[in-house]
Amino acid sequence: MKTVAVGDVHGCLWQLLDIIERPDFYGDELIFLGDLFDRSPISNGDSLVMTLVQAMQENPQEYGFDKVTVLRGNHEDALIRSLDEGPDSDIYDLWQYNGGDEQFYKLLQVTPTAVEWLKSLPTYVIRGDNMFVHAGVRPGVPLEEQDEQDLLWIRDEFHDADDHGLPYTVVHGHTPVSKVDVANKRINLDTGSFYTGKLSYGVFEDGTIRMGSSTEEAG
Repeated sequence: MKTVAVGDVHGCLWQLLDIIERPDFYGDELIFLGDLFDRSPISNGDSLVMTLVQAMQENPQEYGFDKVTVLRGNHEDALIRSLDEGPDSDIYDLWQYNGGDEQFYKLLQVTPTAVEWLKSLPTYVIRGDNMFVHAGVRPGVPLEEQDEQDLLWIRDEFHDADDHGLPYTVVHGHTPVSKVDVANKRINLDTGSFYTGKLSYGVFEDGTIRMGSSTEEAG
């Protein structure tokens, strides 16, 4: 069974459908690296993507997958905290500044099951020699001592390190790049889907890795 990791979706429904409908991925595990929503280029894209991904996780076989794993990203983190602290909070302002949609927020205020689902999402998973996480890791810190906020938000300290110090290749998103970035023991799959139209993925199987992306004209 292969593992297929998908970068930051950000409400890009058509690009996501282009990937998940590919028959060569059927029967595999699909891992979302977080940031399912915010900055969506289409109307209602945030709720459409979240509803689809939640349904895929609950019933993966119906969509052709063996398993669907969804990780929490910093946009999920900011939205959860915004819902807990309310629209007058600093975290709500930060979430909205980073592309949060007020109508999506109001929808979640009256959809407690969706909020509980978001809160249940893990921050990372290990599959073989690969660690899948949203933002990255704090270099030099053992896995069991990693701070959750670093896993969701870290950037420069992780990217600038020659070696993060963990015995895994860290597969992540969070920091947009023009093309999939493969560096020392890390792979960045965030290719800025919401403004490039390109949602990228990595396929991991028996120690081999191949990359791809949705068609840029999708939708």
